[in-house]
Amino acid sequence: MKRHLLALVVLACAVAAVAAVPATAGNEGESFVQVVEKEYTLTLSRQSVPAGSVSLELVNFGMDTHDLVVQSSKPGVKPIRFKQLSPRQRADRTLKLKPGRYLLWCSIAGHRQRGMHATFLVRG
Repeated sequence: MKRHLLALVVLACAVAAVAAVPATAGNEGESFVQVVEKEYTLTLSRQSVPAGSVSLELVNFGMDTHDLVVQSSKPGVKPIRFKQLSPRQRADRTLKLKPGRYLLWCSIAGHRQRGMHATFLVRG
């Protein structure tokens, strides 16, 4: 009985330690943003991050195939494109983002017009 109680206490401490890890954990100075796609929404885990290295996780929780385009609002900057994801698939990329406003959307025909878009701020 004491062993089981000790194991539960150790497990609770481990869970608490993981929950206390800040959003920028991982590589030093790297921010994390999760983008969840469903018909027909894009939901961001945060609306802004500091400039620099940003780990972006794309998750398709929808029932249709989706992709993602990340475009700086500054003229002349090429968009960053994620491949199409089938339902329940994920994709991770680490991006070097400069300060500014970024537009995100699903480029599958009609999806952006139906609401699959969001804006994101990278602070300088």
